[in-house]
Amino acid sequence: MDNEMNLILLLFEGHDLHNQKHAQKTAIFAEMIGEELKMSEAEIELLKKGALLHDVGKFLLPHDILNKPGKLDKVEKEVVSEHPEIGANLLEEAGYDQRIIEIAKYHHEWWDGSGYPEGLKGDQIPQMAQIISIISAFDVMTSSNIYSSIKSIESALIELADYSGLQFSPRLVEVFSKIVRREVV
Repeated sequence: MDNEMNLILLLFEGHDLHNQKHAQKTAIFAEMIGEELKMSEAEIELLKKGALLHDVGKFLLPHDILNKPGKLDKVEKEVVSEHPEIGANLLEEAGYDQRIIEIAKYHHEWWDGSGYPEGLKGDQIPQMAQIISIISAFDVMTSSNIYSSIKSIESALIELADYSGLQFSPRLVEVFSKIVRREVV
């Protein structure tokens, strides 16, 4: 699929190193979770592609906002919160599988319904998007970025547990934490 390769090349060659590493680490953990959940090989491949492309909508946002050190103001937050729908639209136009589109669109939905773009709640959020949400948050917490200081792996796992049932699926937080403790710690 030529469109798929073009978007993946855009992701890895057309953007900053931080986002490239974030996408790659997200895909690695996505494969581990897929295997732990006994997903089929085809589902794991979709999950990995979705992990690589979940933030593709950010590429069309102003770089000065994305790379702004410190807190974003209200207008800047609104601009950044558009990236899931922008990404989903790009992926839909490129002919991607619906599950990959859903990952891009719904990876900022919260388990309690307070996320965006649609305020989905609990199992209304597609499972693959729930998985990427957890992995993405963990990577942001444990990697160098302009938004916050780096947390230890254990501190990040504690924060995921603290937000279990609010931001994240309790079951998937348990699965992810088990994997991290087994594979990383």
